[in-house]
Amino acid sequence: MEEHLYIFSIENALRQMEHAPRMQGYYELRFYVDEKGMPARRPTERIATFYLSPSGGILRDHSFNIVLYSAKLDAYRGYGRLDGGEE
Repeated sequence: MEEHLYIFSIENALRQMEHAPRMQGYYELRFYVDEKGMPARRPTERIATFYLSPSGGILRDHSFNIVLYSAKLDAYRGYGRLDGGEE
């Protein structure tokens, strides 16, 4: 995989998803990480694996702590919402 895909961005997450392995419904994505272990927006010395749930748009770290939510990564964004107070 090209190293620039390890720089964290929503676009790079979407690109990685095209070829990423899936484990129990999660895509395994890899990103550079900062000193706190969070996905970095620039190259660093460390790369870590993160897990993305496409049915929710939630990115989790190696301990499955929530790192990020993005509607752009949510395969079901908008579905199931109630409009105008209808039930």
